[in-house]
Amino acid sequence: MAESSPEREVSSTSSDLSTGNREELVFPAPGMCFGCSPANAAGLRLRFFRDGNGVLCETEIPPAYQGALGVVHGGIQAVLLDEVSCAAAFFTASSYVVTGELAIRYRRPCPVGEPLRVRATVMADEGRYLTVRADIRARAAADVLSSAEGKFYRDPRRNGL
Repeated sequence: MAESSPEREVSSTSSDLSTGNREELVFPAPGMCFGCSPANAAGLRLRFFRDGNGVLCETEIPPAYQGALGVVHGGIQAVLLDEVSCAAAFFTASSYVVTGELAIRYRRPCPVGEPLRVRATVMADEGRYLTVRADIRARAAADVLSSAEGKFYRDPRRNGL
């Protein structure tokens, strides 16, 4: 997997942002990733879309992944934030990355069974790593439920370096 340029395809989905047509961003080989692989039956099977200078994932987490009653488990929220951050690094900075640091702030309960919008943007390219910010919001509200900032180190094994 020495490819470093992302594959892209245009997709129309029923949960549109504005026009109904969004650019879906697809990893060349997702393997069995818990977060994004369509081949992992136990995973979240997240899908990513271009959103201005960042990457967006719209999803709904089922009750099987709750912590407190009706609330998405904090570890699953971390997965969402980490996955969209890695996707932002790959699709906007053309670099496979590994997570080096992820600081999460849980602000409000994140509901299970309701549509969520998870978005990430690369804030800085420090050469060896990228600084990425991400947040989770309820699709129907503007309030941030959880947010994260992290350092995502370029992966020389997968970037062919």
